[in-house]
Amino acid sequence: MNNLSIKRSPLAIKEVSAKLYFLLSFLIFFNMTKSFSQDIKEKNISSPASVENQLKSDANEKEKTSLWHLVDSTDQAKKKFYEKTGFMANMDYNSQVMGATSVVNNNVGASGVFRVYGKWDLIGNKKGTSKGGLVFKFENRHKYTDNALREFGPIDVGFAGFMQSVYNDQKWRMTNLYWRQSFNNNKIVFYTGFVDVTDWVDVHAAASPWTSFNNIVFATGSGTLGGLFPDGSMGAMLNVWVNDNVYLVGSMIDINGKATEFWKSAGTFFTKFETLKTLEVGYTTGMKSAFLKNVHATIWQVDASEMVGTKSGFGVIGSASWLIGNKFMPFVRGGWAKDGGSIYEASVSAGFTYNIMGPNTLGVGLNWNRPSESTFGQKLRDQYVSEVFYKFKLTHHTELTPSVQLVANPALNMNTNFTSVFGLRFRAFL
Repeated sequence: MNNLSIKRSPLAIKEVSAKLYFLLSFLIFFNMTKSFSQDIKEKNISSPASVENQLKSDANEKEKTSLWHLVDSTDQAKKKFYEKTGFMANMDYNSQVMGATSVVNNNVGASGVFRVYGKWDLIGNKKGTSKGGLVFKFENRHKYTDNALREFGPIDVGFAGFMQSVYNDQKWRMTNLYWRQSFNNNKIVFYTGFVDVTDWVDVHAAASPWTSFNNIVFATGSGTLGGLFPDGSMGAMLNVWVNDNVYLVGSMIDINGKATEFWKSAGTFFTKFETLKTLEVGYTTGMKSAFLKNVHATIWQVDASEMVGTKSGFGVIGSASWLIGNKFMPFVRGGWAKDGGSIYEASVSAGFTYNIMGPNTLGVGLNWNRPSESTFGQKLRDQYVSEVFYKFKLTHHTELTPSVQLVANPALNMNTNFTSVFGLRFRAFL
């Protein structure tokens, strides 16, 4: 390992730091509980790709038609079953193909993902102001071509980063299996178990690689979140609303966790105790607007990991997105990182989405990034990226999203100064 790994804090110091971290979170929890009003229903900050938000999105636009009567009837049956039992589950199949004009290996990459996700509300008070239950998501991620789309960017195109971050070839995996507890009408939300850090860190309405932008530069952390973080690992998150405009989100996850072997994450969390910690503060005009009118800043720190092969590091992330009218939402996002296995030392993105909460969505983004010399082992040239996508509903239960990514100076392909990547994504859900 590198020299920084020798300077890691002893296990005892890490444990004390973790206890202080969670003690601070719970002090905030108890100090804020008395001051909250009880007038808003939706207040937890979570990604559009989180299980609960994906379930809500799938449930939208359910006008009955004779052609889709069977599927619509299934939707109604699931809704009634949830009202009686507190259990709801959906499934979807996602497939995507990408083709590039200038490459170092293959011109075409394609992958697919099958997912089953849902929740089971098990406890709650009579007034409905608090609720507790299980949240789950398991997947089968597979490739159609030599390389899955996660590898297509760096291996085939020569792009330093991921042109699609979630379409890999891990086969069966558990992404979520955690307890979600809310208090006081969702003003306080706590997750613990096997979690996905992208569900709450640096949340943005267009950050889902399943339904919005593909490239990692427009997703969580803009590519500057350390540790090449696992999107399925043992950990905990606490979200607290300070008042109607300000919220805090703190979390800690096991950096050595593997979604393909989720049962081992509990062991590595407590034995190695090499973790990624995040703390975020955000501002919004009102709790109902948190998802669409949002400014936040996030700090993170990650321990060195021999299993992952990364140094310890830290960084800061910032984001501002603001809905203008009912459909137009411009955004500016970026981050800076010092080591920690981050893809980029610095990354800045700007763009907009149109009709982000509707069935059809247009997204346009521009990015500049500087690949991390610490991660890649050498100084690489700066990259410039633009992406345009248009998601539209074919039917109530199918979506089609064509996209194009333009890359200037692909850092791992010195034979060209420019490449274009065309993509087509399809999603069917029930």
